[in-house]
Amino acid sequence: MAEWLLEIFSEEIPSRMQKAAQEQLKSLSEHALKKEGLSFDSIKTFITPRRLTLVVEGLPLQSPEKREEKKGPRVDAPPVAIEGFLNTAGVRREECETRETPKGTFLFTVISKPGRPTPEVLSQIAPPLLESMRWPKSMRWGDNPTLWVRPLRGLLSLFEGHLVPFSYAGIPASLSTRGHRFLAPGPFEVKNFKDYEQKLRKHFVILDWAERRALIEKGVTEVAQTAQLIPLEDEALLDEVAGLVEWPVALKGSVDAPFMELPREVITTPMRVHQRYFPLVNGEEKLAPYFAVVANMETSDQGKTIIRGNERVLRARLADAQFFWEQDQKQPLDYFNTALKARLFHQHLGSLFDKVERLTKLSSHIAKTVNADPKIVGRAALLSKADLSCLMVGEFPELQGIMGCYYAQNQGEPLEVAKAIEEHYWPKTSGGAIPEAVPSLILAMTDRIDTLVGFFAIGITPSGSKDPFALRRAGLSLIALSLNPHFTLSMLEVLAYAYDTYDWSALSPPLLKSREETITDLWQWMLERFKFALKDTQKSPYDHVDAVLAVAHDNPTFSDLSLRVKALDQLMDGEDGQNLLIAYKRASNILRIEEEKDKMVYGGNIQETSLENLEEKELFVKLSIHSLEIQDLVSKRNFVKAFQVLGTLRPTVDQFFDRVVVNTEDKRLRMNRLHLLALIRETLHQVADFSKIEG
Repeated sequence: MAEWLLEIFSEEIPSRMQKAAQEQLKSLSEHALKKEGLSFDSIKTFITPRRLTLVVEGLPLQSPEKREEKKGPRVDAPPVAIEGFLNTAGVRREECETRETPKGTFLFTVISKPGRPTPEVLSQIAPPLLESMRWPKSMRWGDNPTLWVRPLRGLLSLFEGHLVPFSYAGIPASLSTRGHRFLAPGPFEVKNFKDYEQKLRKHFVILDWAERRALIEKGVTEVAQTAQLIPLEDEALLDEVAGLVEWPVALKGSVDAPFMELPREVITTPMRVHQRYFPLVNGEEKLAPYFAVVANMETSDQGKTIIRGNERVLRARLADAQFFWEQDQKQPLDYFNTALKARLFHQHLGSLFDKVERLTKLSSHIAKTVNADPKIVGRAALLSKADLSCLMVGEFPELQGIMGCYYAQNQGEPLEVAKAIEEHYWPKTSGGAIPEAVPSLILAMTDRIDTLVGFFAIGITPSGSKDPFALRRAGLSLIALSLNPHFTLSMLEVLAYAYDTYDWSALSPPLLKSREETITDLWQWMLERFKFALKDTQKSPYDHVDAVLAVAHDNPTFSDLSLRVKALDQLMDGEDGQNLLIAYKRASNILRIEEEKDKMVYGGNIQETSLENLEEKELFVKLSIHSLEIQDLVSKRNFVKAFQVLGTLRPTVDQFFDRVVVNTEDKRLRMNRLHLLALIRETLHQVADFSKIEG
């Protein structure tokens, strides 16, 4: 069994694209090899900033023989048709078989193609393999028509130490590659993957991404320990830097003392986002005047020149930040709202200042609904977007909300107002932190509601993979915020109020849905997002969510729906729930058949005097008592107890089906028992539609 090594050498591949490219190359190569009938033991891919590598182990020396069957025309077809088939297949008439089929007797031919040397097959599949690669952004270079993420500089392809000849983008494959851009730029030949990996290391390239990441983490930690500090935890930054360097060397730089008076986020944002430095903190998590930087090379002066250069760059950025900090605070935060009038939220939804005015109205309304302080919430809403016009956020957009919080505190605003300005952008990512303070929660929800209602009203909704205004993220964030433990919100009522906060006469969009249509469309869309959200957070099956949504018509809240689905999950995890589902489906199937036969719907109109068997009498009594109890528990939002009560019905229902014949000859008894089955259905439907649950 043999090995194929393929390397695509290029200019620097953006770090954010590397993982996907690595996975894509593996998937495409697996498909291409299987299509040619080539078996293999393993496929591995590797990536560095300048190379994408594939190694396939356990390949045969030759591809297997192929047998291809072709169906021809009927045996009694015109001679011209038969002759055309024989010419196309490259066979004589006597070499064909005749077979009987349901549609008649047809000619068939089986063509055997001998196996080919594996290098020959690899030479043919390599160019289309590279052609199939897709990048988020591609480019052309020079007069080359090929599209690739960055200009290609070389191809290495060998099978058992011998060249696999092919060319792509005008570049012929060879047996050689190159090492580090500065430390070992010259070409060198390799014999196999082991030799390739070892020689790359000698030429200052660590091929494995995970190894580079581990070395970066270790190096940064060791650099921090020299000053008795620790790196600020940042997994995403570690991942990114691992895709930026081939030979990581961690160094320690310092921050000028005057800049340490700036807010922590103002210092760390240029470090992490713009320069890819690792901020260092002491044991109390207080920011220290040092940072770790990962260089891509070793130097004769132990990195002193690199450190000085990075300190100079950071000094310039922090000097700008210090200037912005001082200039911004010369004006009150309200001042920056004026500039929002010239900043468009959307051409058919007004300016950012229009949005702020809507947020103020809607958040104050919600605050009154949930017994929060409308003055605090309204003030926070009024200042929520002000910092978007300040100098600091103009330079560092990542600081939106954060700077508003600092500026609000510095001008004497209540702490709840300042925190709400920052936290109304939460959660920033899926599964991110949810605000704990009620004003922050209200403002965060209001921001998403205003956005969703506005875009749905003018007919802009997510379509397929297209979602330019991040409405899916807004919807999922709104659901996450709605599941807070502090208050529940009647979403349908709030959506209607949000629609009315828009001055549609002034905006005059070309397409405007009615309030009812907007709310209906948005609510149904939100319920679909709700299914995905519960699947992720509660691991609730989609059919459980559907079962609850089918009966929860009375202006439900996401919080109530979540609790009800969770209670259903608990019931169905046990034996009582599964047996109750079986009994429900049995009752429903009988009712469906008999209702269709009788041309009527049975609704639980039971005549007590017609109950004869002990089991049906006991079932009627328990259903009558527990139905009222469940109704009361649901109204009090005690869904767990409601489902527990439902579970206690299981033995009585089982006994009824074991000992009572529903479709008896006595019409009076039959109808009464069918009404009793309907009462089972109605009782269970108070909490969930069990017909939606897959059993």
